[in-house]
Amino acid sequence: MQRLSQELVARLRFFQIQHQRLPTSQHAAALLRILLRVGVGPLEEKEQRSNDNTQIGMDTDALAAGWSPGEGPRIHQVLAGGTVLEARDYAVAGSGATYIVGFMDMHYPQAEEAGKPLAHTSVSREECEEMVKRALALAGGRDTHSGGNVTIAVVDAQGVKKQALSPGELQKSLKQAMSAMQATAKKRKGEEETLP
Repeated sequence: MQRLSQELVARLRFFQIQHQRLPTSQHAAALLRILLRVGVGPLEEKEQRSNDNTQIGMDTDALAAGWSPGEGPRIHQVLAGGTVLEARDYAVAGSGATYIVGFMDMHYPQAEEAGKPLAHTSVSREECEEMVKRALALAGGRDTHSGGNVTIAVVDAQGVKKQALSPGELQKSLKQAMSAMQATAKKRKGEEETLP
């Protein structure tokens, strides 16, 4: 995935130079789709020339997110089979995604206007960042392919702000997420018991 990210960044920079404009998240998603299908070879050209079988497709989902002046925020989900979907309010991808879809559905309020990408303004940046930390902690706590150090990127009109999280910080978020989920379940159970 690190090599895929490097290749994607290099090709998007080339696009910018060639076309004299910034690529959109849709461009990134289309390129990511191709790279996931055909794979990414080794860094050394000699090694790549000597062994043409080094490039293999990747069986994973990925996300491409961005912000452009004309379109605002966009998230594209690139599925392993090659399908590219534009997400409305959020998207999850990767091996740990199945563990956190329910968590995100429960904790991220859906936009009132269906079909309007990232339309929801009732979630503050801080709340959204905490929700993402908790979701990543849940995925890392249950999925053997997830975990370790994590970098969260906030993409907006001002650019990209990255925040690195250690495994200890993720464990703290996991405990908070579990407590929040238990409190929600307890509250729902109490509401159900008071119904006539």
